[in-house]
Amino acid sequence: MAISKKQYLLEGLCCGNCAAKIQNDIRLLNGIKNAEVNADTGILLLELDTDIETLVNDITNIAVSHDEDIVVKEI
Repeated sequence: MAISKKQYLLEGLCCGNCAAKIQNDIRLLNGIKNAEVNADTGILLLELDTDIETLVNDITNIAVSHDEDIVVKEI
């Protein structure tokens, strides 16, 4: 499968520490080639080689595990 790019808003993300932890955990998921979280904007940039639908729940669970107020929205 070709590498595709997706963007998500981590609404409610409030600190750089959480952003770094979320980024590192998402990078460990199978199918993720790269993940970058901008702590200032809350934007998550993904490069993946799998269907995003298989990862959305995992990404949401990771984000919420670091800050229960985060809502993940596709942009």
